[in-house]
Amino acid sequence: MQVSKRFLLLAVLIVAALVLTACPAQQPAAPAPAPAEEKGEAAAPAAEEAAGPVEIVVWAEANNVEHWRADGPAKAAEMVEDFDINVTPVNDDAGWGDYKKKFTLAADAGEAPDIVLSGHEDIPVWANAGYIEEFGWCREKYPEFDDVIDSLWDSVTWKGKIWGVPQDTEARPMFFNKKLLAEMGWSQEEIDALPEKIKAGEFTLDDMIATAKEGIDKGVVEPGFGYWHRPRKGGDYIQYYAAYGGRLYDPEQDKLIVTKDALEKWYAFQRRVVEEGITPENYIGTEWSIWHDTVTSGKVLFWNGGIWQWADWATNYVADQGGEEYLFSFVGYALQPTGIPGRPGITLSHPLVYMITTEEASGKSNQEAACALLAKTTTPEINTLHAVDSTHLGILKSQATYPDYANNRFLSDVLYMLDYNFYQPNHVMYGPYFDIVWDFMVKAENGEMDPAAAAEAAVQQLQAELGDAVIVE
Repeated sequence: MQVSKRFLLLAVLIVAALVLTACPAQQPAAPAPAPAEEKGEAAAPAAEEAAGPVEIVVWAEANNVEHWRADGPAKAAEMVEDFDINVTPVNDDAGWGDYKKKFTLAADAGEAPDIVLSGHEDIPVWANAGYIEEFGWCREKYPEFDDVIDSLWDSVTWKGKIWGVPQDTEARPMFFNKKLLAEMGWSQEEIDALPEKIKAGEFTLDDMIATAKEGIDKGVVEPGFGYWHRPRKGGDYIQYYAAYGGRLYDPEQDKLIVTKDALEKWYAFQRRVVEEGITPENYIGTEWSIWHDTVTSGKVLFWNGGIWQWADWATNYVADQGGEEYLFSFVGYALQPTGIPGRPGITLSHPLVYMITTEEASGKSNQEAACALLAKTTTPEINTLHAVDSTHLGILKSQATYPDYANNRFLSDVLYMLDYNFYQPNHVMYGPYFDIVWDFMVKAENGEMDPAAAAEAAVQQLQAELGDAVIVE
C-alpha cells in the first residue's frame, strides 16, 4: 500500500513535467495594433519588408527620346528609403488616343497601373470617374515636392484639390529659318532681334504673313513653304485663339468661355495663310514624317512646333548632318506672335503629370509606396535626365542652376517662355469644347466655310452641346 502511493505520486509528477515541457511558458499579451494611420502618413516599413518588394507599374506615353517618363521612376526606386520597391516601367508609343483608351479600359477592369502619366487635362475626367487619387496628402508628405515651380501646381488643380505632380512641361515656339531670312536681306542684328520683337508685341501674326509673302515674292521661299503650322489635331492651335484675345475658362464659375470675336479672327488667320499662298491647300492631315523632314530640310521660313521636337529632330532627322549643331546653324525660335500689336507673344504649355491610381482602378493598395516613389522621381537628378534627353522644360526651381540642365544651351534659351505661357483648362467638358472649335477651324482653313460663318456655327454648337457649361462673350 505504501509503495503504491509513492508510485502514484511519482507518476503524477512525471505527467505534469511532460505537460510543462510540451507547452511554452505563457508570454505577456501583445499590445493591440495601433489604429490604421491616415493616408499621408508613412506606412510601416517592417510590414512592407515582410511582404517583399512592393511591385509598382508605371505607364507613360513616350517615344525613343522620352523613355525617362517611365524609366525615371524605375531609377528613382533605388533612392526610396520608406519602401522596398520594384518598378515595371511601360513606355507606350502607340499614340495618345490609343494610350488613353487602354488606360480607361484597364481602370474600368480594376487592372490599371499604380502610376499613370498623361496630360493635365485628363484630371477632371479621370478624377470624376474614380480612377485617380487626390494627391494633396502625398504633396504634403515629402519635401521634394516643395521644389516644383509654384505655378505648375495650378495645372494639376481641379475643384480646389491637387490630383497629380507635374513630370515635364514645355513651350510651343514659332521656329524660323535664319538662313532664309538672311537671303531675303535681313541683317544678323535683325535676325537676332526677332525673338525680342515678338516678346514685346512688335512683330505680329500679320508681320509674319507679310514676311513670308515677301520671301516667296523674292524667290527665296517656295510657294506654300512660308508658314507651316502643326499638321494634325492638337492644342497648339489654341495659341492663335489666345493671340487674338480669346479666353478659355472662368475658374470662379468653373465654366468654359468662348470669345466670339477672337474665334472669328483665329479662323480667319487659318484661312488667310492658305489663301495668301504661304501654307499649302488641304494641308491639314499631312503625315508627321513629311512635316518633320520638310521643316528640318531648311525649306520652310516659319513653322509652329514644340521644344520637345528639337531632340527628336537632332536624333531622328538630322543626326547625319551634325545633329543639334546643324539645327543651331539655321533654326531660330521665339514665342508665338500676338495677333494684337503691342501685346506680348505667348505660348501654350502642356504639363504632363504623374497620377496615382485608386485601389478600385488598380486592384492594389500601393498608394503610399507610389507616393514615396514619385517624391524621389521629382528631383533634379531624375527629372533632368528626361529634360535634357527629350528637350522638355524642367519642372523644378532648382533645375535652373543644376549643372546638367543649366549647361544645355537650347533649354536655357527657351526657359523664359514659361513667363508667357498659359494652360488649357481643367474642365470635364473641355474635350468636347476643343473638338467643336477644332472641327469648324478645319472647315474654315480648307475653305469649306467662311471664317465668320464657321465661328458662328461653332458658337451655336457649343451652346447646344455644352449648355450652361460655356459662357459666350
